[in-house]
Amino acid sequence: MKSKDKIKIIHLISSLKRGGRERQLATIINNTDQNKYPSKIIYFNSAEIDYIDEYNLPDLVIKIQSKKFRSRLIELNSILKKEKPDIVYTWGNLESIFILLLHKLHTFKFINGSVRHGIRSRKFSHYFRTFVLHLSQNIVANSYAGLKANSLKRGNVLYNGIDNKFIHRLSYDDKLKLRKPILDLDNNKLLFISVANLVPYKDYFSILTALKQLKVDGQIFYYLILGDGPLRNKIEEKIDEYNLMNEIRIFGNVPNVNEYLKISDIFIHSSKGEGCSNAILEAMAAGLPIVASNTGGTSEIVTAENGILFEYKNVIELKTALTKLIYDKQTTQKFGKRSHKIVREKFSIEQMSSNYIKIIETTINE
Repeated sequence: MKSKDKIKIIHLISSLKRGGRERQLATIINNTDQNKYPSKIIYFNSAEIDYIDEYNLPDLVIKIQSKKFRSRLIELNSILKKEKPDIVYTWGNLESIFILLLHKLHTFKFINGSVRHGIRSRKFSHYFRTFVLHLSQNIVANSYAGLKANSLKRGNVLYNGIDNKFIHRLSYDDKLKLRKPILDLDNNKLLFISVANLVPYKDYFSILTALKQLKVDGQIFYYLILGDGPLRNKIEEKIDEYNLMNEIRIFGNVPNVNEYLKISDIFIHSSKGEGCSNAILEAMAAGLPIVASNTGGTSEIVTAENGILFEYKNVIELKTALTKLIYDKQTTQKFGKRSHKIVREKFSIEQMSSNYIKIIETTINE
């Protein structure tokens, strides 16, 4: 068994733009003992908004300057020769292909951490990712559903960890006090919220249809959308068509998501597939009951104890779930308390960091 005073780790990722895998990586680096596990990030593509400054990473990142595949492969190989890592941990399928091509030229152990979704669509890219995974000795997913979707009977699961700033549950009275200065909103309105990019993968149209029906039924509510993307214009058009302009506000990408979550009442998430959703976990950390599509690994974090799952794109099930929480205040409160407790016990940064180190140590000792 190999024993080392220090284990040098290189993480390879396409970019550090704002996103789930990027934030998990930045959080891991920020909470890893650099004396025992000196770590660096190699990335390929710059992003207008990224996590480099937010997580104080400038001294720990190396950018690949080349643009073409062959040139990038050569440059990456040169960096790996210089850095001499004990482990290279990849965060995407393309990154994993690079390391599969290079790892026989080096002595490092390779961890393929590209499994981020709990489903596999009938697309070449998904089948190819599965093929690459089966060529990889060490695999890490962020959900058991991700391992299953890729027909893997081996591998570790590293669930996301949620920043402590999200783990803060307010009383109902305190929520009402904060709503006016943050939203300039009538205090007595029920407040739904979603945090997701405005892309086809995130099914906002089913949510809008369900909310239209709730309004027809006479329900008074407000719905906040935190996120942006290519479907924004179409979503705004649908909001106008459904006459929901007074009930819905799109805020785009905001830096203080936790401030909006903690003043909300119910979190809605409709997605074609998830691994371990940061957005859902952050809402749970704020003490919100969850209504989410039952896809991928969502059922691993949302159970009958803290929310209601509905069939993807099933508007009737979605509306029924929202209606139950609207009128059953006792259940809504119970779900919120349980959500908060689950995150504190199972999905804290400390828990994620501890599990990450176990994976690193196990890999190096194989």
